[in-house]
Amino acid sequence: MKRILVIVAAFSAATALATWAHAQAATAKKPTRTPASTGAATEDQIMKMEKDRAAAVVRGDVAVLEKQTTDDYTFINRNGQLAGKSETMSALKSGDIKITANDVSDLKVRVYGNTAIVTGRTDTKGTMAGRDISGPVLFTRVYVKKDGRWQSVAFQQTPIVSP
Repeated sequence: MKRILVIVAAFSAATALATWAHAQAATAKKPTRTPASTGAATEDQIMKMEKDRAAAVVRGDVAVLEKQTTDDYTFINRNGQLAGKSETMSALKSGDIKITANDVSDLKVRVYGNTAIVTGRTDTKGTMAGRDISGPVLFTRVYVKKDGRWQSVAFQQTPIVSP
């Protein structure tokens, strides 16, 4: 009988130790979310900026876009053409790029310190150099936080085509 009690006690101790070790390992692997790196408030701010940018493009509000865009901005459009900030803003001012609808959806924001990456979809209607550029695109935009404010540093579009 004494032998059975020793075996039961040893088994109970081993089970308790294994449960504790498993709980410790699970806690150690669990990612933590810190406001400085991936806070929901920052994600919400970036999502709002993205929607506001889309609306500013439709309005042709270049002043708003210039404030939200770094001087070394890179834009790769749906046709694979590369432009900088000055070329992009000039095309918007002149009407060479004219967007009449720019519906943003499926936004996902990832924040890494002072850098935020946004992916999403836009359903666009408009023209570029007189050619129709209407249709859906997937996009990636990179924001950086400079002097306490977020600005777009890069933007790339990829058209969604039927297979």
